[in-house]
Amino acid sequence: MTKLYPTVRVSILAILFSLAFTNAGKAQQFLTQIDGWNAYVHLPSDYNDSITKRYPLICFVGGLGEIGTDPNKMLIYGPSKYVAEGNRMEFMVNGKLEKPIVISIQPAAAWPNAWLMNKKMDSIMARYRCDAQRINVTGLSMGGWAWANMVDNYNAVYTNKITSMVVMSALQPDNGIGNMKHYSLAGGTMWAFEGNNDLRGYDKVRDTMNTAVNASARYTMYIGGHCCWNNFYNPTYMENGENIYTWMLKQKKALIGNPGPGSPQANAGRDSATVSIIPSLPLKGNGNDPTGLPINFSWTKISGPAGGTIANANIMQTTISGLGQGVYLYELKVTNSLGLVGKDTVTINNGNAVMPVVLENFSGRLNKNNTVSLYWKTSTEINASYFLLERSTDAQNYQSIAKIFTTGLNGSGAVYNNTDYLPELGNNYYRLKMVDLDGSFEYSRIVNIKTSNKKPGTIAISSVIAGNTSMQLNINADEAKHAQLSIIDANARILYNQNVALNKGMNLLNNALILPRGIYHIVLTSGKERISKSVIK
Repeated sequence: MTKLYPTVRVSILAILFSLAFTNAGKAQQFLTQIDGWNAYVHLPSDYNDSITKRYPLICFVGGLGEIGTDPNKMLIYGPSKYVAEGNRMEFMVNGKLEKPIVISIQPAAAWPNAWLMNKKMDSIMARYRCDAQRINVTGLSMGGWAWANMVDNYNAVYTNKITSMVVMSALQPDNGIGNMKHYSLAGGTMWAFEGNNDLRGYDKVRDTMNTAVNASARYTMYIGGHCCWNNFYNPTYMENGENIYTWMLKQKKALIGNPGPGSPQANAGRDSATVSIIPSLPLKGNGNDPTGLPINFSWTKISGPAGGTIANANIMQTTISGLGQGVYLYELKVTNSLGLVGKDTVTINNGNAVMPVVLENFSGRLNKNNTVSLYWKTSTEINASYFLLERSTDAQNYQSIAKIFTTGLNGSGAVYNNTDYLPELGNNYYRLKMVDLDGSFEYSRIVNIKTSNKKPGTIAISSVIAGNTSMQLNINADEAKHAQLSIIDANARILYNQNVALNKGMNLLNNALILPRGIYHIVLTSGKERISKSVIK
């Protein structure tokens, strides 16, 4: 195959983009695929005038209702809907006309993880001339969660990549609200929207980010439920003199860990700490080049005690062996074919960590009604925050089904239990994700419970916490659906009655209610199914 110089290759791409617009007639966007996902791409009107100019990016992901392979679903919500209606996506920002690249991507399946979202973003940056300092993302419901989850401290490359994000009615990221401080410390900003009847806790995300970096996050609570997103995606919407597009286009961040635009990016993996001494550990690195050039990898031990030998220093992911107790530091260097370099380091604290939670046991039992009861006991809880009970059918892909806050006092342990009312048919693998106040976490051992009968229902109320000013509900659903939620007092008075949109798996609902002491009944209705749970405050 004949090799082309970068300038020639970019010129050919420019011609192809020009042809795409020509074939589309007067359309301002074209339909393509990015790594197997459908995508609508809008390029600025002057994109083909220069092969070196880079543009800010706005990338949108829809909710559960928009996943799959039907590209028309990408035109229901978000910026591509308005491009299709004729909006040129050009905005005056600080006296300058900004023309962003606008891309909507359609996940083929639900709940794309952080690694997959980062991979799609790398593919976008390799295909189109995006300004790496102005990478803006937005999404509703599942799509908002996907972006927030990507920057929630899985690793520095993911967190550092996104400049700003606008999330609407999104679930909280998997690693916890506390980890969102790393996104703001990396220069990231956020604008979150949620309805007063569909609160998702993003006011707490805002507070976490603003505590770390002042004014890095803003929050809008609107009147409504899990709905109304196009009110805000419409370019005519204004709040305090700006819309979400002008706000995103005002954001710009310094590149972290890169000597200049176009340089490769290195990610040496997440820092780790272990309680016991582990003699061999993996180095889980990765890297990419935003221009699509070939890259090479090189690992180096920077510091630490004797041992810690690298098995193969010239591959992306390798192992180290002969580790003793102590702190080790390793550097990953990524070099592209032009000689540009990106570097990142990872710290391994071997045998010195103090566990926030010491778990004595974790077990489960299949009940006669085909529900599963899970039990666990801790002996120590230091700065512990909560447990996430997770379930899988293949012991690889886990889904959270319940959130349980720790109750141990003054560092002591406690006893817990929770019931899975909707186990899957066959093998059910359970584990605990034990989360500390700073967002760090550890996993428990895995418990396997096998069922032989069909699960008894499609919705379940896993837990209820009645506070002084609110009632927090943990609701599980076997698929995305709508339900009617009612809260009734002991005198049969309805205190709360609202339609709620449930996502598949765990749903955390926080309802603002000032309740006196007494007995309350929680009633959840979906179709012909009606379940209830009583709680004493």
